[in-house]
Amino acid sequence: MKKFTILAIIALIAVSINLRAQNTDNKWAVGINWQFEDFNAVHLSVAKQFQKTEWQGYKFPSAFSVGRSLNPSFNLMGQFGISQLEKDKMAFYGQPLSSENFWTGDLDLAYKFANGYILKEKCWFDPYIYLGIGASSIKDDVVTNGTTYLKQVTGIGFNLWITEKVGLNFQGAYDYMIAPKLSTTDEKRNDYMHYTMGLKFRFGGKDTDKDGVKDKVDLCPEIPGKLELAGCPDKDNDGIADKDDACPDVAGKPEFKGCPDTDGDGIIDSEDACPTVAGPKELKGCPDKDGDGIADKDDKCPDVAGKKELGGCPDKDNDGIADKDDACPDVKGLAKFKGCPDTDGDGIADKEDKCPDVAGIAANFGCPEVKKFEYYKVVYFGTNKSVPLTKYTKDLDEVVTIMNEHSDVSVNVEGYADSQGNDAYNMKLSEKRADYVFNYLVKKGVAKERLVKKSFGEANPVGDNTTPAGRDQNRRVEIKTIK
Repeated sequence: MKKFTILAIIALIAVSINLRAQNTDNKWAVGINWQFEDFNAVHLSVAKQFQKTEWQGYKFPSAFSVGRSLNPSFNLMGQFGISQLEKDKMAFYGQPLSSENFWTGDLDLAYKFANGYILKEKCWFDPYIYLGIGASSIKDDVVTNGTTYLKQVTGIGFNLWITEKVGLNFQGAYDYMIAPKLSTTDEKRNDYMHYTMGLKFRFGGKDTDKDGVKDKVDLCPEIPGKLELAGCPDKDNDGIADKDDACPDVAGKPEFKGCPDTDGDGIIDSEDACPTVAGPKELKGCPDKDGDGIADKDDKCPDVAGKKELGGCPDKDNDGIADKDDACPDVKGLAKFKGCPDTDGDGIADKEDKCPDVAGIAANFGCPEVKKFEYYKVVYFGTNKSVPLTKYTKDLDEVVTIMNEHSDVSVNVEGYADSQGNDAYNMKLSEKRADYVFNYLVKKGVAKERLVKKSFGEANPVGDNTTPAGRDQNRRVEIKTIK
């Protein structure tokens, strides 16, 4: 028996060293029990111990206990009780009594199987084994004043928890009397079996918010929470207590203190300008498909790299005008010409300038203005004559010379008359005068195509037809360049 006790103690110590300590919800427990002893079964074989039990006890309550949880696996228990033994039975066991009262007390270390490793810590079935040291007191006929005996206790027990705090308790122990011996008779043993049964009550743990986590270990004692979060709430169910959750209303990731990162780009949604599309940190989480350093959402040309000052659009010719708005994207130009150049600076874009290297005018499509040659000559006629006065023949020759020098010039040949005679006559006379000049010029080598003949009669007078001098001026043919 001593060997068994020593081995059991060693086993309990080894188990306690390897188990990590934890606080329990209700550290204290008290028990109210019946207590019984059996001095007969202890010296019988195991098979006969259950056949010849001779319990001796007392009315309820006859024992009480106090327990303190050390950690999930171990309890410290103190037990005290009284039994009334039967003198005739005790005399038979070699223990004559002078008093029937038998007092016991012990201090025990219990190993619990409902420790979270074997059974759940809050399991309704709560078995345990225990070892202890104690004393028993009895008055016998050998020592008149009674004897107090030192004992070692080895036992098993279990609780059946009806509620969290109230349960039924059952224990059975072998009490080995160390000293002094109750009997020196070899066949008689002074040890005994020790039994208790009754009620057990747990207490000591306050749970203000009723979340199942005691205030002592509850990090949020006034707000109901989760056991795995030490009693703190987690509204968004992301596994991070609200008190530690930077985004308590929306599920997130531990590495972001409970805040979400929907697109997985390493930037939390609240700081991500594009929370549903992954992007680099330097662009506040927005993508940049063309890699020009401008976020797609701000890039007017997101598919092709461009310049920041042009809203992300390219400018191949570096004229400050985005290619998409540049009418001449391959040649540097001016904004007022939509990016097209004006080489000669005449205000006409080269692509519309027929003379791009020489300044010109818009009326001449960008080419220099061509000043048209202008010429005017008048020859005069005598009264009713269709041949000019002789002195004007040299003027007609001058006209031929000028037209030869300016081959691109064409002229009108316009005949007139004074107001003497009727209109029909004067119209006919002016026509003859124009015919004469026309034919003279043709004969001198001027192409007909360069001459336009017209007759006006007495219309458009330049002098006063009421005077001879005025009429002399109206008998004429005007030769002038066509504008």
